[in-house]
Amino acid sequence: MKLISTILTSVILLAQVLTASAQTPARSSIAALCKPGKNQIELRWSPLVYDAWQLGNKGGYMIERYTILRKGKLVDPAERKVLTDKPVSLAPISEWEQHEDDKYAMIAGECIFGETEIEDTGFLPIKAYKKRQDEERRIGFALFSADMSITAARLSGLYYKDTDVKADEKYLYNIYFAQYDSLFTDTAYVFTGIAEYRPVTAPSAPYSYCNKKSIVVWWQLSSVEKFNSYYVERSDDNGKTFNRITESPIAISMQVRSDKLFYADTLVENSGNYQYRIVGVDSFGEESPASPPVKTKKVIPIENDPNFTSVEPVNNNSVVLTWNYDTDADITGFKIYRSKSSEGSKTLIFTGTDPMQRTFTDKSPLYDNYYFLSAYNNMTERVNPFPFYAQLVDSIPPEPPAAPSGYCDSLGLVHISWHPHPDPDVVGYRLHRSNSADINYMMCARDMIADTFYVDTINLNTLSKYVYYKLSAVDGRDNQSQLSAPAAVARYDSIAPVAPEIDNLIYQKNKVVLSFVPSPSNDVQKYLIFRKKPNDAQFDTLASVSSSETAYADPTALAGQKYHYAVQAVDNSGLASAMAKKSFSVPQNKDDAVQLKKKVDGNVLTLSWTSSFNKQPGYVIVYRQVDDKPLQTYSQLNDKGSFTDNGLVLGSSYMYCVRLVFSDGTESPLSNEIKIEM
Repeated sequence: MKLISTILTSVILLAQVLTASAQTPARSSIAALCKPGKNQIELRWSPLVYDAWQLGNKGGYMIERYTILRKGKLVDPAERKVLTDKPVSLAPISEWEQHEDDKYAMIAGECIFGETEIEDTGFLPIKAYKKRQDEERRIGFALFSADMSITAARLSGLYYKDTDVKADEKYLYNIYFAQYDSLFTDTAYVFTGIAEYRPVTAPSAPYSYCNKKSIVVWWQLSSVEKFNSYYVERSDDNGKTFNRITESPIAISMQVRSDKLFYADTLVENSGNYQYRIVGVDSFGEESPASPPVKTKKVIPIENDPNFTSVEPVNNNSVVLTWNYDTDADITGFKIYRSKSSEGSKTLIFTGTDPMQRTFTDKSPLYDNYYFLSAYNNMTERVNPFPFYAQLVDSIPPEPPAAPSGYCDSLGLVHISWHPHPDPDVVGYRLHRSNSADINYMMCARDMIADTFYVDTINLNTLSKYVYYKLSAVDGRDNQSQLSAPAAVARYDSIAPVAPEIDNLIYQKNKVVLSFVPSPSNDVQKYLIFRKKPNDAQFDTLASVSSSETAYADPTALAGQKYHYAVQAVDNSGLASAMAKKSFSVPQNKDDAVQLKKKVDGNVLTLSWTSSFNKQPGYVIVYRQVDDKPLQTYSQLNDKGSFTDNGLVLGSSYMYCVRLVFSDGTESPLSNEIKIEM
């Protein structure tokens, strides 16, 4: 009865699968597998839907073989051979009748040749439904029987043995319907060779446990060998002899998706030692060697709950638990679980291996303790569902938590999160906020925060760049910790920095030197330098300099060319200021066009110059550099041929040069440099 029940379960699921796949013509209508032997290759195949099965039953199947590899080398072109002079098809009924002792062959034969019991009631929905059910049962039982019996597979025209094979060759087998049908033109393929032969290995040892009326044997399905069923064998004489206790193999259920199989042996005494082992059967009917055995013993099951008799706190730092248990059940010992609540998750705190032990001391209890007691053996465990409660006095607050972290978005929402507190009795947190890192912290929420994150709302229109948060932890007795270290969260920046100002543009040593006054904004991260020609539509980016720089030298400027330069400040949020712009005409590059000389009298310097230009300048620009500072415009004067500087300071170094600016807008190159040390 167990076997028939398993068969029916598998077939019902297969029928459900076929019902779903029968709605539209199946793209794949044949599935195949192979089994290489020492000097043969066995093939098995199955149609996947009812109409394909009927087509195969009617016309049979053809098998072609292509030799793909020989002695490890590709055969090009592959050698084709038709293995079947005539289709592999159903055996005649007379041959089926010779195997009446094979129940699976008889089941398959009845499914193929038996008459339907569905009455012709006209074109009614119920008729179509019953007809489909009958078809599903037939193909389900027939294909299941072919899986369970190689004889049933051979008689059903679903098996072939190729003996004309060589050890140094590998083949591609094609299996297809002998009769053409536009809906089922699929071909099943398998690629193998007898060099892939491996003997069938034994399954892993099974496991067992005892119920009140039986011993349950279970095992993991093999991931190496693809068995479709198993026999169970039992030894009553300490492993000397084993007898099969399953008349038919136990099939793998298609209905329950599991990697385990179970068998309940009810024909055992309440005491005694037994050993069980299993034998696997593959789809080609070959049985594996027997697995290693598992030893077991029928024991008296655990049917009663153990009970605490007292749970007493001692010195507010430990809890003594005692219990009783009066039963003849076979137990290994007791286990104790602890929880923060009567329905919360439980933590195992004690595993006893002495069945006579009746007391245990919890030396690290919580402040709220719910204790659960269980009795167990190597097969089962029985937990008393009713806990005992013990409470300690708690007046010590938790340690301060770690500082939180967070970020502010464009809507002024601050997303704050933190790590859970390590103390197990912490039940929540309080979050505090301030515009200053050290003072004036106020709670963000009236209620305690049970989670580890919080979303706060702040004002973005303020001069405070940061908002600060501190966290405190609260335990189950409402003891609150001290505040954590502060976490600084930058307010979302929506205000661009103030633009810098271009201070000077000079041509020095074949470079245009641009100096600028930095932006007064305190969050500037960098400056972008731009340049374009007068007729260009937009600026090109020349360089990006750090916020500490106030000058840039352009080495690519061409002599005689006019340019528009621009500088832009960019802050930490990526916001850019307006551009500071200024035009500059690069002078023609004429060596020694302006010669500069000096005369020093004490702390007074007199500069004089001569020019090779044949036109009178409109004015003269004097540049000065003090120590390591940038070269700056120092004075602008009408051309008198000389300039006196009375502001020299002892201990400083100076560098001077001049440029002539003509009335037509052109400029001379910079003169030679004059350097003095005071």
